[in-house]
Parts: sequence; structure tokens; C-alpha cells
Amino acid sequence: MKAKLLVPSLIAAALISACGSTPPTPEERAMANQMQKAFLAKLQGMTVPAAAQQQAAPAAKPEVLLSAAELAEQKQKVDATGGPAIFYRKKDGIMIDGQMFNDFEGQVANFGGNRFTGEFTYAVENFDGSFTLKYHKAHSSEAPIKIGTVWKRGGQFEVRTVTGKKATGNSVIPTSDGFIVGRSGSAFRYFIDGDSVKNITLLDNYHIAEHQKGDAASTGFILLEKDPRDENDKVGGLFDSFKELGNTFGLNKFDDYVLVSIDGYTAVPMDVGLGGKEIAEHSNCKRQNAVMNKCENVEFKESLYTKLGLPNYSHYYWSINWVQTQSGPMAIYRTSTKVKIVDINNKQVHTVFSRTLGVNDFVVIENADGTTGIRARLGFSKEEVKDIESFIRNNTTDIEPMQTLQPS
Repeated sequence: MKAKLLVPSLIAAALISACGSTPPTPEERAMANQMQKAFLAKLQGMTVPAAAQQQAAPAAKPEVLLSAAELAEQKQKVDATGGPAIFYRKKDGIMIDGQMFNDFEGQVANFGGNRFTGEFTYAVENFDGSFTLKYHKAHSSEAPIKIGTVWKRGGQFEVRTVTGKKATGNSVIPTSDGFIVGRSGSAFRYFIDGDSVKNITLLDNYHIAEHQKGDAASTGFILLEKDPRDENDKVGGLFDSFKELGNTFGLNKFDDYVLVSIDGYTAVPMDVGLGGKEIAEHSNCKRQNAVMNKCENVEFKESLYTKLGLPNYSHYYWSINWVQTQSGPMAIYRTSTKVKIVDINNKQVHTVFSRTLGVNDFVVIENADGTTGIRARLGFSKEEVKDIESFIRNNTTDIEPMQTLQPS
């Protein structure tokens, strides 16, 4: 540093003595001082940034973990206010008692809610592709609390709770009291209360369905999907084709989707097939005329919605629902021509709507008084049953035993 300071001093001295023995004027001395200061500042400016950058680079702060007691205390504060609410899924989030629920940090991607308590857990999609899991209670005066983070790496999900628990799996399902991580042949249920984990045994040849319309925590049931057949299994594929044809004519039933109780004691097959999940996406299209395009490529992808943003009603998500009622858990599903209600506790299936030409779709209506209704679109008309429990108590026709799983 002494050498660097010597350079501007020599330059300044040379400038001052440039006129030989003639003493410098005050103006010349001032100019020399200014040049010396400017040169020093430039030299210092060249050396400071490196050190400044080293000091400015903040060290990565380790994530602060909560204890189970601290998490429980946060949850108790949230639960102190608020109460029962009606949850309704929207394409861009959750509607609670008719009002859209928004999170400041991002869009709500999925949730699980209990209408009788108002508790719900939801996932917020972050800008980096990760998800934040949060817990809240409808109409609580407290802010939602974070319970974990989910990262998607390829086809796998990695979850880390705020208490430090880690899990990996093929799917992550929010529930009203925590979440479920699904793996091939097994699953794990995480409870916010107690910061505990419980194992769930799945059926052989089934996995947790990606899309869940009912809340596993409040109903006690989770939806499974049959594992896909090997692409080289030509005989199995042919059998599936005959099975689908037979189902159309009412000769057999599907078991591709099964509701299973979390305790593992009850399995309820839904007479809904695997087909219809995918929609066609065309590319390299050229306009042929005013109403037709010719496309070189077509790709089929699973989607809940069509390109127009309308529900893809062929998807199982729109054909299977299950709710907790005052009479116990009930499942509702749609076949090609009927809508049926499964009274799980009494092991009976009631046909609530029927139309030979087909049922377009149905929606379950959960009411504030605890009752559950159902409305279906049959062609150009709509029909509604306002209370499915009352319907079941008074219904005497189109009743059949609950479907059972057949050996595969």
C-alpha cells in the first residue's frame, strides 16, 4: 500500500516542480492536491470492491426448526377461533363459505378440509416449483402456520416438516389434520398434533390416486388407483378391453378405483374405469378451412380440465366423491348411465339418478346444517336430492349390496 501511495505523491511533486525553480502558484498547488486525491480515490476504488464483496456475501442461515411443543402451541392459537365451514374446490384455489381463500405467498394448489371443524391443510405453489404446506382453520383470527415444505424431484416428492421430519414418496396428499405421503404399496400419515407419523397399508397392485376429492382425515377413507398393466401385457390389455365393453352393457363392474379405510379394515370398490383421464393436445397444426385444422402431431396427457378450461368429466376426479355425514361416511360415484350412493356402514348401494342415454355429471352439495345434497345433469335437465341421508332412509328401490374386490 505504501508503494501505491508513493506514486501519486511523486506525480504531484513532478507537477509542482515542472516549472523548474519557479515557486508554484496557489492555483497550481490546488490542482496538484485535487489530482493527488482523485488518484488515491481511484486506487482505493480498485481495491475496496473485492473486500467489500467478501464482507457483503451473507452466510446461508440454517433453517430454524420447531419442537413438537412449539408447533402444537402455534396450532392451538389458530384453533382458538373459527369453526365449521363449507369448502369447495375451484380451479384456482379454495372457496370457503362462498368466499375465495387466497394466500399471500402464492396460489393454492391442493387442500384437505373438515367441514365439521373448519380445519384444513393446503399447499401453496412457490415460484421455484416447491410447495409450502400450511395449516389453518376457517374464520380463525390467527394467520395460517407453516407445517412443511415439499420439493418435487423428477417423479418423486420430498417432504420436510418444520420440526425436521423427512419423507419421500410418489404423492403428497394434504389432509385436514396434516398430510399423507404415498409410496408403492404403502403410505405414511403425518399428524400435526403430536408431530407423529402412522403407517398405512395399501392394497396389493394399487397406489394412492393422485387426485383426492374427499378428505382422508375427516372421512377415514383414501382413494386408490389400480397399477397400470405392463405395456407388453397384450393378454391383459385385451382382457381390459372386454371388461370395459362388458361394463358398458352392465355385465360386469370395474374395480380400478377403490376407497380404503385408513385403518385398513374396509375396501369399497368404485364402479369407475381407468379410461378418460387423458385429453388430446395437438401440435404442428395448419389451417385447412374456416372450421378445420390439420395437425401433424397429437399427444395425450392426463388433465382435470380441457383446453377450454372446462372440467374433463371423463376423469375419475369428477366421477368419484366421498364425504362424512351424520350417518357415517358415504361415497358417490357415476357410471355411464347412473349416479350411485354407497352407504358404507350399512354396505348398501343406492341408485339416486339414472338415464339410459347417460349422466353428464354430478356435484355434491355440503350444507351448513350438516346435511349433504347431490345435483346431477341428465342431458338438458338437472335433478337434485337435497339430503342424501333422508333419501337413503326412505328409498326402497334400486338397492344392491356393496361391491367387493374380486381376486385378480
